[in-house]
Amino acid sequence: MDEKNHEEVKNSVLEFVKALFEELEEEMAMSHQEKYALLEDAFENAADVSELKIAFEQWYADHSEELDFEHEAEELWDQAISQMEE
Repeated sequence: MDEKNHEEVKNSVLEFVKALFEELEEEMAMSHQEKYALLEDAFENAADVSELKIAFEQWYADHSEELDFEHEAEELWDQAISQMEE
């Protein structure tokens, strides 16, 4: 009987934590989608490449702390541009 209780408790806790993680992932995905949409909006007003870069740098400054990027804006910009050249 104790073994059954042990398994039920273990499964209950694991399922609960799994549900918490799934909820966190959903919230994170929604947050990332919102940040991406803000970048798209910022790019809509840019007339040339230099304005795109300025819009990107402003967007980065506004959101990088929340998104916890490992690279600075200039590095991300350069990586994105280098992908275009491949």
